[in-house]
Amino acid sequence: MSEGLRVPYEAAALPVPQARSVLVLAPHPDDEVFGCGGCAALYAQAGVPVQALLLTDGGLWGVPPPGIGIVEARKAEARKAAAVLGCRPPLFGPYPDRGLKADTELVRIIVRQARACGADVLLAPSPWEVHPDHVATAWAAIDAVAQLGGATCLVQYEVGSALQPNTLLDITPVWPRKREAMACFASQLAMQGYDRHVEALNVFRTYTLPATVEAAEGLRVATAQEAREDPYGLVFRGSRHPVADFIPRPRKPA
Repeated sequence: MSEGLRVPYEAAALPVPQARSVLVLAPHPDDEVFGCGGCAALYAQAGVPVQALLLTDGGLWGVPPPGIGIVEARKAEARKAAAVLGCRPPLFGPYPDRGLKADTELVRIIVRQARACGADVLLAPSPWEVHPDHVATAWAAIDAVAQLGGATCLVQYEVGSALQPNTLLDITPVWPRKREAMACFASQLAMQGYDRHVEALNVFRTYTLPATVEAAEGLRVATAQEAREDPYGLVFRGSRHPVADFIPRPRKPA
């Protein structure tokens, strides 16, 4: 299999150029920035409304400023980061940290919010992720896109685990803005250098791209049918990835 059938060798300006409204699904406050902040900023810059739905409160991790709880600190950080990216203020879901399950209720919440904001593009983590909240969000997003129907697209992004991209998004024009937005999450950066990790990932994603691309986000763009039939994105340009035959057909978590 040639290299060009394994990974893109050209950069995209937007993953779904015709998008009218974008809903970003984030398991925790900060995933919407670390994972796809460049994509969100590019859509906002193009005049497309971008709304993030932060599904859990992120209450189990972080060092808040004196006199404020971690949940409120993370909400404030997310609001500040959204403003930096040019996005609408984020919405906050009802779940506790590590409390997500890919059940009918989570799917219902996602579908309801997507319809409320008229989203025809949903951004969500991929099933390659490791954190259980990320995995639950990935599977719920696949079901939600199927229910939304029509021309709704799913765009999977990577946070803690690399995915198999069919799109490499050139975020060079908004790279300073993404870095500024990542810096908003002081409660998280006090625990771990996530901004350094993400910067390394976004620079690595330029490996097959022209030298003019300073940073890129690896994404998997899929229709509802493609997401359901190939959740791990192992088919690119009609060719199956060599590992496809070794990955058993996954069963969605309950």
